[in-house]
Amino acid sequence: MTAPPVTRDRATPLPAAPAPRVRISRRGVALWSAALVALAAYLWALTRVTPAALDRMNGLGLVSALPPVALVAACALGVLFFLALNSAAVRPGLQLFLLLAAVFTLHGAAALVEPVPRFPTAYQHLGFVDYIERTGHTLPLWDARFSWPGFFGLAALLLRTGGVDDPLPVLRWSEVGSQLLCLAALAVLLRSLGLPRRTRWCALWFFVVASWVGQDYFSPQAFTYALYLAFLAVLLTAFPAPAGTRPREGGRLERALLLGLLTALFLAAVTAHQLTPFVMIAAVGALRLARRTTLSLWFAVLLAVLAVGWISLAAEGFWSGHLDTIFGGLGQLGGNVSSGVAARVKGDPAHQAVLYLRVLLSGAWFGLAVLGWWRRRRAGHGERALLVLAFTPFLTLGMQSYGGEIALRVFLFALPGVAALAACFFYPDEWRPLPGRSTSRSMSRAMPRSTSRSTSRVMSTLAVGWAVVAVAGFGVARYGNEQFERVTGGETTALGWVYQHDHPSARVLYLGPVGNPTTTPAIPWNERGMDSIAYVGAAAPVDPADVGSLEAALQAAGPQSYLIVTSTEGADLTANDGYAPDWYARARAALDADPRLVPVVSAPDAALYRLAVPPPGAVATDIGIGPVGPLVHWTGWTIAEAALLAVLAPLLLWYEAARLRAQAALARRARWARWAFPLLGGGLVAAFVVAVLERFLTLR
Repeated sequence: MTAPPVTRDRATPLPAAPAPRVRISRRGVALWSAALVALAAYLWALTRVTPAALDRMNGLGLVSALPPVALVAACALGVLFFLALNSAAVRPGLQLFLLLAAVFTLHGAAALVEPVPRFPTAYQHLGFVDYIERTGHTLPLWDARFSWPGFFGLAALLLRTGGVDDPLPVLRWSEVGSQLLCLAALAVLLRSLGLPRRTRWCALWFFVVASWVGQDYFSPQAFTYALYLAFLAVLLTAFPAPAGTRPREGGRLERALLLGLLTALFLAAVTAHQLTPFVMIAAVGALRLARRTTLSLWFAVLLAVLAVGWISLAAEGFWSGHLDTIFGGLGQLGGNVSSGVAARVKGDPAHQAVLYLRVLLSGAWFGLAVLGWWRRRRAGHGERALLVLAFTPFLTLGMQSYGGEIALRVFLFALPGVAALAACFFYPDEWRPLPGRSTSRSMSRAMPRSTSRSTSRVMSTLAVGWAVVAVAGFGVARYGNEQFERVTGGETTALGWVYQHDHPSARVLYLGPVGNPTTTPAIPWNERGMDSIAYVGAAAPVDPADVGSLEAALQAAGPQSYLIVTSTEGADLTANDGYAPDWYARARAALDADPRLVPVVSAPDAALYRLAVPPPGAVATDIGIGPVGPLVHWTGWTIAEAALLAVLAPLLLWYEAARLRAQAALARRARWARWAFPLLGGGLVAAFVVAVLERFLTLR
């Protein structure tokens, strides 16, 4: 007998399905436990680092002062990341934890063990922020960075509105914060490229462990580098043109907002840094030529117009009278490479070993990138976008030496593409079994090449081994200069005394090598009092007992002048300029014993001296910082350039928005745009270039 069908009212909800039981595997528990133990061991080891251990570090830098347990724990965290990544079970929570642990342990090592924030230039940048916050002005003739004040003005605004009275914690953790911002943008960028899950996670970890260049401190470069990655993420997410697929659909308002966001990110970089905007322009042009974005070359022209307009009008204090210095390296590829690589490999043997390791590491990462592109191609995928990101920055080698740092900046901007391609070497595709007997031969040929299980295991093992090498190499490459890049408590105390006694002005003499004493000082200078304290380079005598030249320099500097001598200055002279290893200790003994000098501040790692008999005369009231900016010499051509810029920028932006809104409709509704706009836009661009050239040649 058949049971009658069961009827149910549509309004009656179905009974809820039982919640799935969360199964915790033993492997997952073991990996989590090992990760927590490794991180705890690392933190415990860093608590054992004393100031005396930091003072005893050798030419290998910070790694020579860390206990071996810390190095082993950092390598173990890298191994655990790849063990979790290679597991058949997906563990995004564990992978994220280990990725953040890598950022914290590798980029936060100095912040955890050093008593004050590192890197002297960060204190100078803090001084720029302090001056803008106090006066609301810039000093374009005092320092070139004041011609790009966007980062300093934004930092001043945030510190003031946030009520931050002590910005030193910002300096201490800026490197970790910069890495986290870059990782967020890079994660979006990698997802837009359609890379497999394991490849994306591996690329993020590679990015962290390969970022040894050290430009993520409190600086405009760190800020604009995050903008660069965000710019690429928006560009390749909102305006992609992958082969065989249609452009991204979206409403008119959405496209317009995204295009405006791209332009805003670029403008923020234009006002904050000299080099980053041109790398952005090159990336847009190269991606368009590689057919990886729907944006046209006219958008790259718009960006170039904005960048050149800022340099010509707002950065006149930077280039006026210095065109030979700025453009002297244009086209000098060999000289720029030599100044960025060969000329930097100098100093004592330990320091040279660190520099050679940096060159080898950079070559290894680029080699892995090339192999990753090859393996990805064999898997049936093309990666033109990654090739563009990895190798377009090499175009900057032909621009100028950038103070001898152009090679470092090339590696920095190439790193997103290099890290992704290197990850493709170990994880070119998601694993899937090869076609079996039931699969037809024609279907087998049609399927893209896949990574077999045996090959996948071999590459996974190699990835674990490379993780150990990469972490160990990072420690030396990143912190190899820590002897003279760290900041000591004695230095901040000595300069703090000067900040309190700089009325109406003061002069601080710092030590530099004989023949070039005006190099950037290895002290945390200009944190405050930028408009009242002058810093003057003094040649450090090769014989530390010969302090007569330093006394003469103090006498010539006038009243209220001081000589600062620090252990980091001594380490810098030893590592880079061939001075004796015990130069600092012997110089301090000679200075302390000289009756014509009086130590104002005396600490084991720094001392501040003045003459026992002050020089005659009155204290100067002006230290020659120059007029406030921005400085613009207005001529007829300047007015024409500003007018052309005001017309060109909105016109090019409108054209790009209209073209993206309806590419086919634009041709039907406004056929004149197919021939008239290139003539109009090209003519206006040519006139703008002529106005800029005339201004450069007139004010050179």
